[in-house]
Amino acid sequence: MAGLLASSAVKWAIDNISSLLPPAAGSSQGLDALEELRKLERTMRRIHATLRDAEQRWNIREESAKLRLEELKELAYDAEDVVEEYEYEVNRRKVEALERLAAVHGGGGGGKRKREEVHEEHFSIESGIVPVPSELADRVRTVIQRFSEIKDYCDSFSLSDNDGDRRIVPDINAMRQTSSFVFAPRILGREEDMENVITKLLSREGNRVGGCMFVLAIVGMGGLGKTTLAQLVYNDPRVLQSFDLCAWVYVSECFDVHNLTRKIISSLTQSNCDHIQSGDLQGALANEIKDKRVFLVLDDVWNERINYWELLITPMFASRCCDIIVTTRNERVARLVQTTQIYNLNSLSPDESWSLFKQTTFIEQENISPANLVEIARMVSKKCKGLPLVIKTVGSILRFETDEIKWRDVLQSELWDLEQTQNEVLPVLELSYKRMPIDLKRCFVALSLYPKYYYLDENMVVWLWKLLGLLQGDEIGKLYFNELVQRSLLQSSIHGQKVMHDLVHDLACFLAGEEFFRLEEDKQTEVPRGARYMSIMPRSLCRKRIQISNASQSLRAIIVIMGDIDIVNPEVLFTHCRKLRIIYVVHGSVQKALLDFIGGMKLLRHLTLSDEAHLQSKRNLEVLELDFDELFLDKDFDELRSCEHTEHGDANEAAVTQSRGQLLEKLRPHYQSLKVLRIQNLNHGNYPSWLGSASFSKLTELKLQACQSQHLPTLGELPSLKSLDISRMEFVEHIGHEFCSLQQRFKGFQALQDLSFDGMTRLSEWSGVEDGEFPHLETLLFWNAIELKSLPFVPLSCLRNLRLYGCKNLVTFPASATMKELSISSCEKLKELPALPSLRSLDLSHCPSLFALGHFPLLTSLGLYYIFNEDILCKLVNSYMTLEDLTIWSDTIKSFALEPLGLPSVRKLELRCPNLHYCGALTSLSSLKILNITGSPQLHIPHSSLQSQLEELIVDP
Repeated sequence: MAGLLASSAVKWAIDNISSLLPPAAGSSQGLDALEELRKLERTMRRIHATLRDAEQRWNIREESAKLRLEELKELAYDAEDVVEEYEYEVNRRKVEALERLAAVHGGGGGGKRKREEVHEEHFSIESGIVPVPSELADRVRTVIQRFSEIKDYCDSFSLSDNDGDRRIVPDINAMRQTSSFVFAPRILGREEDMENVITKLLSREGNRVGGCMFVLAIVGMGGLGKTTLAQLVYNDPRVLQSFDLCAWVYVSECFDVHNLTRKIISSLTQSNCDHIQSGDLQGALANEIKDKRVFLVLDDVWNERINYWELLITPMFASRCCDIIVTTRNERVARLVQTTQIYNLNSLSPDESWSLFKQTTFIEQENISPANLVEIARMVSKKCKGLPLVIKTVGSILRFETDEIKWRDVLQSELWDLEQTQNEVLPVLELSYKRMPIDLKRCFVALSLYPKYYYLDENMVVWLWKLLGLLQGDEIGKLYFNELVQRSLLQSSIHGQKVMHDLVHDLACFLAGEEFFRLEEDKQTEVPRGARYMSIMPRSLCRKRIQISNASQSLRAIIVIMGDIDIVNPEVLFTHCRKLRIIYVVHGSVQKALLDFIGGMKLLRHLTLSDEAHLQSKRNLEVLELDFDELFLDKDFDELRSCEHTEHGDANEAAVTQSRGQLLEKLRPHYQSLKVLRIQNLNHGNYPSWLGSASFSKLTELKLQACQSQHLPTLGELPSLKSLDISRMEFVEHIGHEFCSLQQRFKGFQALQDLSFDGMTRLSEWSGVEDGEFPHLETLLFWNAIELKSLPFVPLSCLRNLRLYGCKNLVTFPASATMKELSISSCEKLKELPALPSLRSLDLSHCPSLFALGHFPLLTSLGLYYIFNEDILCKLVNSYMTLEDLTIWSDTIKSFALEPLGLPSVRKLELRCPNLHYCGALTSLSSLKILNITGSPQLHIPHSSLQSQLEELIVDP
């Protein structure tokens, strides 16, 4: 996918160059090159627009267009290099000017004229007037000239409408059109799935919306056989005999309600209905199915808008009963339509795959295949990884083939290298990619840095995406990870971890091209010329020795994770890699070789090392992570204190992990730009003197983890600190006012919004908080503070969310007029809840001593989980007229009564109570729309009296 990350890189460069250039550039003082930079900015905007356009057409058909985009991608990266090197020059000049300014004012010599020159230089630099070095100016002109050449060469600079997708023949939508017809004797491996679905269908499991509608969603990745399974069910005699009318509609990406309604009518009546006006379609459908039993298959649904779905199914309520099967790749779509549990379709087993492969190739038939091909055929079948579409496609290539060489060629080839696979399998899988938003596409392609069969941990994947600059925060990363799961691009292994199916991994690698490269012990050792992001990840944890023949001069990231590869000649990686931004090295010879070359890497922004390291001063370093057993520092390491941590979105970080306080003292980050600081494993009692200094005016996020001090540093004087995370500080027993400030009248933490304490196992007291401190604190979390008895009794004027988990000795906490969300778990000695007049959501779990409650007049959501006082249940459940969402999980409750007059607003009720056998007045809750009862086998549910009012009923005893 040419330009996928390049457009992101050039966008950053555009934003950055705009901030670097002064309002106007004149021709005096040798600043003509600044005007060239302005031309470069305009050029980059055009490059960015074209690359963004190309991202919408992932498969460019014309060779000339491919070449043009590849050249534009190269230009985009070159332009970013130029901008970053100029930024480095600006930072260098600023630091040197500050040093000279300090020298002349500190008695370092120089008369009045000298001081004036220094002041003039400093003023000029601070005003943004920094001359462009001649070598850099030449490169700026080269980029602009190359862009002009490309523009002149092309008749039209923009992509035409014909530049995408023509390679796929036949047309992808025409190829994917499905019908209900299936030749059952040729279908292998889905017998059990067919029986399971038919059983669900005919037993009417789950809820019937409006008393008549049942919807079962079949979910799985492309090519897995969802349509085939639906066809088998649709044509089964037991199903056909159970319904008066049956219809099959292929939906695909365009969810046009009028068009789909017309298709349903045509399928039901087996006649053309073009004569029916659009406004009359739903009425015509309702008349056709009135009082009849209807079975409908909606194949390949992508729609995620509930209003479209509700509009489509409105006529179905005229039927006596309407059973619908929906096939989809997206779990979100399935949840939108389902009335019963989703049916997740799995890959074929090895035996089923082999049977289907034999059927497709006619192998083992008499006089067809020599016996020596059978073993090769088994390996080819295994390579297809249980995906029926791939098995049939590859099998058709080898059908009646007796030449062993051709069989081995297929076995040893990547599936994407086979033309038939590209034409038949790729279009099916690429649809999932095609429908992603741009940012998610980038994250998906970046997963090609992981090897096949690699278990993908959510936190590690999000970390990789952040490392590559693809996203800014953990929360959006987790959303992206979950989105890939929902879209069936990540699957659960038998152990519960997430993994990419082989073909999905191949798709990611296919899209990544040369830009992402994995160096593995059993792979090629020549790094592609176009490689920019390289991972070194062995398939096994044992030590591997490999030799590489070259390295790409364009490399921007080298990431070594998992295991230990011993590269025989690691210096080859770094000899010409002057464009590296990211180095993550945790093992072996790569790290040792790096230390000889790091001095020339002036664009380096993120450096992670472990074991032993000798570090040179780096002025442009933005992220530094150190986790060493032993540290040896060069004498000029303290120059790191003058690092210019340049603004780069929200990615400014200094994540510092170390085992000696001396390092942190020397590693004073630049106070003007540092935004994020992380310190962990500080194994002595003293914090660096600069930590918490108010001079760090832009620091917004701070994390302290596993530091072996008995007290917390003074952090309340940081003027912009918004997020503070303190975890595993196991030796801290008391937090006093010194945490906020060492000044008597100073009010601490004026900007803090989120405060989290985790694993403070010895903390017994937090005191010394005064009125006016924490004025903007919105979220406070305590996790496993097992000795903590109380919280400061000071009004926190903006507190919205309080979470207390595992605070076993906590007895009470102060009232709050602003708190809206409260979650408490495993606080075994907690006796009372204060009055919380703004509280809207309350979750209580494992709080057996709780007996007193304040007043919560606005409470709308209540969750009671497991061990709690049953008197509390009665007080809470029937006392709040505003309650809308009620969840009760309990192993002990045997019966309780709901009071309809006390619960007039409850819309959703969830029960999980294995010993509950009676729940009074359940049918009298007038506003109840959603009822979910699981794990409650003794509770009888009056389905008939509830179905008329419910929108969703789930019963799973």
